Amino acid sequence: MDKSKENTENSKISNKPSDTNNLKYSFSIHLSYGLGGFVIHFLAAALAVRIIFFYENVLLLDIVLIGIVFVFFGFWNMINDPLIGYFSDKTSRFTQRWGRRFPWFITTVFPCCVFYLLIYIVPFRDTLGMFLWLLVILCAFEFTFSAFNTSHLALFPEKFRTDKERMRVAGISTISGQIGIAMGIIIPPLLIEPNNLNSYIYAASVVMLIGLIFAALMIPGMKEDAELRSLAYEQVERGSFLQTLKIALRQKNFNVYLYVYFAHSIMTVMMLASIPFWTVYIVESDSPTLIEAILAASFLIAGIFSVPLWVKIGRKFGNRKGFMYGTLLTSIFFIPLLFISDIFLTIITIGALGVGIGAIWTLIPPCLSDVIDESVILTNKRQEAFYTGIRTFFGRFAIVIQGIAFALIHTLTFYKPGAKTQAPLALLGIRILMAGVPMIFYFIAFLAMRIFYDLTPERVQVNQNLLRERGI
Repeated sequence: MDKSKENTENSKISNKPSDTNNLKYSFSIHLSYGLGGFVIHFLAAALAVRIIFFYENVLLLDIVLIGIVFVFFGFWNMINDPLIGYFSDKTSRFTQRWGRRFPWFITTVFPCCVFYLLIYIVPFRDTLGMFLWLLVILCAFEFTFSAFNTSHLALFPEKFRTDKERMRVAGISTISGQIGIAMGIIIPPLLIEPNNLNSYIYAASVVMLIGLIFAALMIPGMKEDAELRSLAYEQVERGSFLQTLKIALRQKNFNVYLYVYFAHSIMTVMMLASIPFWTVYIVESDSPTLIEAILAASFLIAGIFSVPLWVKIGRKFGNRKGFMYGTLLTSIFFIPLLFISDIFLTIITIGALGVGIGAIWTLIPPCLSDVIDESVILTNKRQEAFYTGIRTFFGRFAIVIQGIAFALIHTLTFYKPGAKTQAPLALLGIRILMAGVPMIFYFIAFLAMRIFYDLTPERVQVNQNLLRERGI
């Protein structure tokens, strides 16, 4: 088809009546699905903010060994996430009855919460035992986390087809996700006593229990109705894993989205893991766990109040510009953390970061849907789980970067585990981990969206109309 004919057809399609304001599901289903944002970010935040500090400063496992664990974890991640997505896209008579996403979700979300607890129940005190325990349990946690996270994300563009429904569900997911992050930061410190190993286990038990309760509340939203199961069963033709991967990675907009999500994940894990070090050594608080809770509250309040603003910006200017504004503002808001040491200024800055990051949380689901819609146009196949599996890989691979960065910078700046104070060089290392590294990745994300990403609102609308025309 020549370009003039293609443009003419696209123009005709874009002028057809749109059903972008329709709502297929009830608010209770929207809320149930949206609670997935809470479970995912609650567990991820609780893990990221405490794991390095716990193993390095409480169990006194060498930071280099912790870094090696994360490197092995990264190789596991490279295999784990895309394969989960690929196989969960496959259909059979079993999926015709139960759906493609729900079985993966229900069989992995509850074990994931249990594996989180096991990370802190370390039955060994020798170096090799602690090293192997962290490696094995972290990989088990990652497999189950990736499986339920991928199934949750993959269901979003399949189940919610209109802009209005996607933005509403994305708003709920964003707010619940920000609450999850805040609670993942706030709850463990309130239950932990310094150098008390049993208090870490108690805090992890509370995190597990909360995760199990909210996972149960997700069940109605994650169920697939008869129409979804039927559509999924009809789309049985699949290429090989490598063919599918090759096609996915040739899509420019998908590649840009992957990098932006990767940068956001790096920001999340680096900042969360740095907070315990920040409150103890940078602001030198006598009550570091209380300050952690206050910082989380500042982030939560600012982020929640920013959600309606970012929803409005996304609707008016499109997901692309919303992402651009969010990444640029967040990059700027990181700058003060390179200099300040005051508790009050830290609280203000973390609140400002909550506003900027609110854009990313709000627009991640609809932006992923835009990218997947484009992939369906190009391939004529729905393979949401495979694409979200690749996305999950990049998001979880950020933990590898986190482990390597902490190992290198703590070693190069002569950080002393368990010490009451740190030398100026070690304090600089904490600032670099907290703000410098995330800021660089975020600014590159802004440039990538600005230069390469071209899914404008007009193109998104054309793609949605094409999908309706094809009945996909």
